[in-house]
Amino acid sequence: MSLDLPSAPVAKDAKSQSEWRHAVRRALLGWRSALDAATHQSLSNQIRTHFTTFLENRAGATVAFYWPIQDEVDLRPAMQAHLNAGGKAALPVVPGKDQPMVFHEWTPQTKMAPGFAQIPEPQGTDAVAVHVLLAPLVGFDSAGYRLGYGGGFFDRTLAAEKRRPLVVGIGFEATRLANIMPHEYDVPVDVLITDRGIQTVRDQAIPVDDRADLTSPPCHLSS
Repeated sequence: MSLDLPSAPVAKDAKSQSEWRHAVRRALLGWRSALDAATHQSLSNQIRTHFTTFLENRAGATVAFYWPIQDEVDLRPAMQAHLNAGGKAALPVVPGKDQPMVFHEWTPQTKMAPGFAQIPEPQGTDAVAVHVLLAPLVGFDSAGYRLGYGGGFFDRTLAAEKRRPLVVGIGFEATRLANIMPHEYDVPVDVLITDRGIQTVRDQAIPVDDRADLTSPPCHLSS
């Protein structure tokens, strides 16, 4: 399935870049939702296989993953295998608007209840420090900058962490962009895992002139 994206803006002003990111996010979410079930399953299986390989040397790690929404890759089977190997899993809890996420321990037996944007959150488990943080990718570039839903939760959470975990972006290779035009405070991931494989992000910082100092567009977690 082809992915038709808006052309990058000629102007580098904040408004043009914000509008472009908004349009690209819409297009990427539309592409993902339009994937037929067989293709989505095939690509997801490839991603889960690479993710399982990534976890092989991290059997004792506490891994914060995400509850799948809007046709994201479902990593729960891989996380179950990680638990079976002696690791721990956690899911994010959003205390409130514009606040960093905290992570609570999760197992398949954990009671869940709707939280922010009606996304299920763990109930009755302890907050835990995490070694690895998984970030779902709506889109991304090779420098590790991610295009999320526009809420800024991951960047806000990383800024608040006393000890930064290893951040791993999870998404479909087809959503790789040349440059997502990151905001000034966007934080790149350390590792990218897609259906193509595992990529450790090198020092590919985008020049300051190509980065916009602007606020994230409206959040599309529930659109």
